[in-house]
Amino acid sequence: MKIAICVKHDLAGSLALNRLVRTLAGRHEIHVILSDHVLKAERENPLASCLLEHERDMPLECIFPWLDEQFPLGCPDACQTVAGLAATYGISVELWGRARTPQAVANMQLLAPDLIISCRYDYIFPDKIIRIPRLGAYGLHPGVLPQIQGLCGPFRAMQMRHAHAGCSLFHIDEGIDSGAVVDVGWNNIDYSRSLLWNFVGTYFAGIDVLSRHLPILERDERLPGTVQKASERQYFCYPSEDEFRQFLRADGALVNLRDYLELLSLYLPKGMQDERMKELTMLVTSGSC
Repeated sequence: MKIAICVKHDLAGSLALNRLVRTLAGRHEIHVILSDHVLKAERENPLASCLLEHERDMPLECIFPWLDEQFPLGCPDACQTVAGLAATYGISVELWGRARTPQAVANMQLLAPDLIISCRYDYIFPDKIIRIPRLGAYGLHPGVLPQIQGLCGPFRAMQMRHAHAGCSLFHIDEGIDSGAVVDVGWNNIDYSRSLLWNFVGTYFAGIDVLSRHLPILERDERLPGTVQKASERQYFCYPSEDEFRQFLRADGALVNLRDYLELLSLYLPKGMQDERMKELTMLVTSGSC
């Protein structure tokens, strides 16, 4: 199959992309389309800005370039930056911008993928793109649908003190997280860990579900889905500053150093024991990023 993976260019998106590529590479032709859109709400208050700094700004401006210096030819023994994945697996990586532009539609028509997988992608696809792949367009949404639609699903699951956060594999339509649900992957929420840590684990659970359904797609069959019940739908906007503060007062953490370094260590061949870990820690803690 020719597969277009549409994913956000940030830390959680990168880690999810690594798991997707490792699942699909060598068996299918992969093309990666990145998005890099920042919501106004993500910079509106200090807590949102702190989360964004760790999710996006620090990785893109400092950590990923440092990793590319360490591994200019890629590093197949660990997670990799998009440049590393391109070097290791020979896949194309492009940044297209908004999906509804005529150029983005033309690009996807030219690519003509058999399958589209959208994971943490910023944009809603127009019908002209949705109709292109013969095996369908599928999203991985970090929330159980239809009960947690919208933004920052793992935050809502933790806010409501759920035991698990669901990542829904669903058919993409022109709505927002509204297509038929194929299946849900469940991540056990660890309340001793940060929101960012649980966010990444939730995406991993969704990718594991996709992997289980992959043989159906490889038989040239579309995945079956169950139409969402409109009466159960609940859409959530990006959390407000008050909601973030309530989360912290309930002993939650948006991000902490331990979790952050452990996530970053996934990019090193020997993880937390890698000799480069000391320098990476200094980049994070010294303000060099």
